[in-house]
Amino acid sequence: MPKFNTISAEEFSRKKKQSIDFQPIRKEMSMQDIDVVTDELLRVNGHMVPMTSDAFKQLGKIVGLPVGFDKSFTDKFGTKARQKLVNRLKSATAAQGKHSVSLVLSPADKKIVGVNKDPKDIISNSAFMKTAEQLIDKYNLEVNDFTSRSDGAITINTSSPKNHWGIKGLNDEDFFGGVTFSNNPEDGFQISPFLHRLVCANGMIGKSFQENLKVQSFDTRHMEHLFQQINHLAERGFRPEKFEEQVRQAIATPASLFEMEQAHNSIRDFAPNNLKSLEEWIPYNTTRLKYHDFGTDTITMSKERKKNAKTGTSVWEVINGLTHFATHDNGIRVDESSRRNIQVLAGRILAKPSYDMQNMVASPF
Repeated sequence: MPKFNTISAEEFSRKKKQSIDFQPIRKEMSMQDIDVVTDELLRVNGHMVPMTSDAFKQLGKIVGLPVGFDKSFTDKFGTKARQKLVNRLKSATAAQGKHSVSLVLSPADKKIVGVNKDPKDIISNSAFMKTAEQLIDKYNLEVNDFTSRSDGAITINTSSPKNHWGIKGLNDEDFFGGVTFSNNPEDGFQISPFLHRLVCANGMIGKSFQENLKVQSFDTRHMEHLFQQINHLAERGFRPEKFEEQVRQAIATPASLFEMEQAHNSIRDFAPNNLKSLEEWIPYNTTRLKYHDFGTDTITMSKERKKNAKTGTSVWEVINGLTHFATHDNGIRVDESSRRNIQVLAGRILAKPSYDMQNMVASPF
């Protein structure tokens, strides 16, 4: 039986130390002491502190600024008007009784990487590691990879070697079920199903299988619920619910041009000077060329029309292209964080409630 790669105990210890050393700095601040200068700069007690786009979006969400509205408002009125709007919303939020937020700073560059509305939403990397190791030991999980970013975000993908399963009637579709443990300034501590496909050692993070668990507290009630949910997952061999059904549907359904474009865009910037090489994983430009030869312009095609544009590639093939690109050395430089994001996208595409081409009906007209 094929075997997947795991990291050594020494590598795990090194990564663990690194993740704790890069543990984000948290500071609770009064709403009155912060002001938005730009979407990349926050004034904190009179000091200018850089912040990431994710941190700005989190602050906007806290004060009641929807992401979609933010974009349309900024496009129409400009960044200065946006700055004033966010600060006015901040003042209104404070007047309604929300007086403080928790700023999360990267220890490497002192940049604000997260803004939390409640300090209780934040769990330290030390506490995260203690719980993750406890669960890894309890269920005899093997660590496939361990990512630790400079902003303090951690992701540990694990598989259960005794829980190997396949899909009846499909050759070379064998999997190990497992668990992804992650802790970051935006989402906090989450536990999600992880799938390891043996045929080419592809990894997929299935955070969209409606089974991801958020750890909000280490009190007895929350921990009992967490262990109960993990036990339920373990009893199924760490196989996500409805997984086989989703795989069969993905194999049988052609991807839309929009679904293929999403996948292509996620890997496009890794080879900007050689987009042709990316066709091996996602044949997006080859597909567009066939549409153009057919007389259909895809450049001006709307998002809605792309969702109704059938391709010659199945959804499953698109997913496999992403996971293969993310988990293999393809001669293209891809950092660990980007690999994980591609794996998450693959899981999200697989777990869509309905693929774009899934409900097409043959017509007699």
